[in-house]
Parts: sequence; C-alpha cells; structure tokens
Amino acid sequence: MDFRLSQEQQRVFEEVGALAKNQFAKRAAKYDREASTPVENLQDLFDGGHLVLTISEDLGGAGSGVMGNDPLLSLLAVEQTATACLSTAQCLHIHSHGCHYVDQVGTHEQRKNILTPVVERGALLNATGSEPGRTKRGLYSLLTQAERVEGGYRWNGVKNYATLGAEAEFNLVFGGIKGSEMPEGHLGVAIPKNTKGFKAIEGTWDPMGMRGATSPKLELDDCYVSDDYVLGEPGVYAKDRWQARFHLGFAAQYLGGAEGVYNTLVEYLPERGTSGDSFTQLRMGEIRIGIDSARWMIYRAAWLWTQGDLQKAELFSMKAKHRALENAVVIMNKAAQIAGSSAFLADSPLSRSFRDLRIHTLHENMDRTAATVGQEGLGLQFDTTARL
Repeated sequence: MDFRLSQEQQRVFEEVGALAKNQFAKRAAKYDREASTPVENLQDLFDGGHLVLTISEDLGGAGSGVMGNDPLLSLLAVEQTATACLSTAQCLHIHSHGCHYVDQVGTHEQRKNILTPVVERGALLNATGSEPGRTKRGLYSLLTQAERVEGGYRWNGVKNYATLGAEAEFNLVFGGIKGSEMPEGHLGVAIPKNTKGFKAIEGTWDPMGMRGATSPKLELDDCYVSDDYVLGEPGVYAKDRWQARFHLGFAAQYLGGAEGVYNTLVEYLPERGTSGDSFTQLRMGEIRIGIDSARWMIYRAAWLWTQGDLQKAELFSMKAKHRALENAVVIMNKAAQIAGSSAFLADSPLSRSFRDLRIHTLHENMDRTAATVGQEGLGLQFDTTARL
C-alpha cells in the first residue's frame, strides 16, 4: 500500500479543504441557528465537481465509492467538509452514497435518468432506510410496505432521519414487499420529487446538534412508484451487504469533525494564553495522535476495497469506523479540559462542533461494532451489516 495520496486525491483534499476553511466555516453558525439545509455549501461542492465523485466516469463522474475505482476520493471530500461543518458533510455523505447505490444497482437507463441531473445541474439524492422504532426491530424489519400492483408498487409508511429528504430530486426509499419474508422481500425505489402521496413532513427536525443536516420524516400515503424506478431485484440490498458499504462514510465524518476541533484549539489556545502550559501541550499531543491513528485506519480500509476481498474490507471498515467514533468522543473530553468553560458559549464554534459531533456519534452503535469484530476473532458467525 502506497501511503501517498494520488494527484487527484490530493487535489480533492486541498480543494474541499479550502472550501471548508474559506466558505463553510463562515456559514456554519447560520445553518445551525436556522436548522436549514446548507444549500450554498452544496452548490460550492457541485461547482467544484465534488457532488459527482461516486458516479462512474461514463456518466461524467469520478468513479469513487467503495465499489468504484478509487474509494478514498469521495471519503476525502466528506472528511475535509466535516472539518468545518458536519451538517454539510452528512449531506454530502448521504447524497454520495445514494448516487453510488444507483450507479451500482440501477439499470443503464435508470443510471442515466437519475444521475444525469446530478452531473448536469447538481440535483441532490437522498437514501433512507430508517423509520420510527426500527432500532428495536432490527435492520430489515421495516413497517414501510410496498404492495405489488400493475406496473409497479404502492407504498405506505413513515421514514425518519431522511437527510436532504425535502430537497432531493430523487428519494431512495427502502421497505418490504407486502406478504414477503425479510430480507428477501427488502426493496428499494427512487421516488421522484413531487410524486403524489409522498411528502417530507415539515417541523419534524429540531435536534440539539447536526441541525443543518435537515432530516425530516417522510410520509408515503398510497404512493405509486412504477417499475421504472425500482432499483435492483428484491433482497439485493441485504444479499450484497450494502449496509456494510456505508461504514467508511461515517468514519470520515468522525475523523473530519475531530480534526475540526483540533483546528479550533490551535487558534483558540494561544489567544487564551495557555499554549505554554505542559498539560495543554500533553492533551494537544494526545488529540493529534488519536486523529492520525484514525486517519490511517480509514485510508487503509478504503484501499482494501480495491483488493478483491470484500469481507476483509467490510471488517476493517468496521474497525476504522469504531476507532474514528471512539476517538472523536475521547477528543471532546480532552479538548474540554484545556479549552475551559469560556470556549463553550452557545454560539461559539467549539460549542457547535461538540453538539454536532456528539449527537452524530450516537448514530452508530459502538458496542455492536466491536462485538462483531470480536465474533470474527473468535471464529464465530458474524454480520458486517450489524449496527443496531
């Protein structure tokens, strides 16, 4: 493995890093205050060619995503975005994975119809499997149902945590075929914006953190979706373990968020007058070491996806996600020790970073991830899609 970034990877790292520092950081407080989608940031990412990273080259994309030619490329964009605005990073992550799923699972005609608007004018995609109560039921025990009718399916149900759900030109929604066992009956569709019977419910997103990653509930009320927008055969999401292909997107956000905390401390501590304190130096060193260790696990995991052993890549991606998540939580504690209470006024950058990073790390089950890795080490049966 070559630890040097390729010329294209370095370009994306630097370009998105510059956007984060010069543009996203200035707007972050506004999106947090308003709980509004970071549309200007997403436009900047589109203008720079970074909304099409996970679309294959034949349609004008860069061929990234874990099943693409360069899995690391899109992760670098997510990581660097997260250094200044985790909400924007989550939007980019969800959009990129939605594009990657369509690119890999959709027919040629579906790929053209759904992804060409992304390439040509920056249309956004959402992908939502979550729904109220799913955590206790399990990953594939979904209440949202699709009933087979002539020419397509009629959908009924409620989804939640639908990042970009109100803005997306296509919402990728997952549910179960009525009367079928799961996960064999698990089905995904791309629902065009303004489809009858489909709506994002206003006023259903008001969290403590990640406020700009607007993720409302979605309501499907006798919503008809034609076969033209059915993505893959029933059960393909579970059979191909697509849930395991999202691990690194979250890991990159935790990494970038931690880097953002570090960058804030680098500017703040000299102003506070404590950069010469030995304990301050100790904590900053620990934080730096933690970030760099997580980074190289993520980068190695991305490389493993190119080596042909998918299960090995999935497992190491889980390890990298766990390391990045655990490190982000530890870093917040160490940072608080040396920043002091005055750094945490309600509208301060550090306060916002902590709220965003802490609530976002709750999205993943750290214990379940570690237990899965432990099962593999003990020679037991394990599931790389496990996260609930």
